[in-house]
Amino acid sequence: MYKFIAFDFDGTLADSVDFCLEVFDLVFAKHMGDKAPTREDIYRNFGMNEPGVIKYYMGSIVKEAENDFYNWHRELHPKWCPELFPEVKELLEFLRQRGVRLGILTGRSKTTCKISMDFLGLNEFFESIQTGSSERNDKAAQLRKLMADNNLKPEELAYVGDAVSDVTSSFDAGVDCLSAAWAKSARIAELEKINPGKVFTKVCDMKKYLSSEN
Repeated sequence: MYKFIAFDFDGTLADSVDFCLEVFDLVFAKHMGDKAPTREDIYRNFGMNEPGVIKYYMGSIVKEAENDFYNWHRELHPKWCPELFPEVKELLEFLRQRGVRLGILTGRSKTTCKISMDFLGLNEFFESIQTGSSERNDKAAQLRKLMADNNLKPEELAYVGDAVSDVTSSFDAGVDCLSAAWAKSARIAELEKINPGKVFTKVCDMKKYLSSEN
């Protein structure tokens, strides 16, 4: 029985992968011109937070570029990411009513996580928020910290994420990963190969699974 479930953000709670890429496109076009990386290159570096991705491609910390990212993220949210995935809020409410504690574990920065949580009305659900590093993606260490901080056994914690790396990080930490494969960016075949039996293409199917588990 899961006592605590942590959620990824982009591609899991909201259809925000293209939104993030759109903002990166704007930032890199402004600051790098024709040397800007492709979306596929940027996507491969998801896991680092936004300042980390900017630093990776621009070679140093560029505060103006970071501020541009935050400002465009806030400005374009209503257009590119107006709402959560359908039925996600119902899933969170269902888990809360069952007494399952909820957290967010994301590669995003604190700033963009707060912007999106405020805009999408998520603050009431989550008691724990862990955001990303500008140096590397280390969700396994974050999951272990979550267990230590909350006195949880590995079988009492699950992580919900959309990426193959979310599965490997969860396995490294010794916890279950429930693969959210309802975004158009989800790599379903890869997820099913590495995480059989725990890949969900519909939010309602994950809710049914958690209802039987909890």
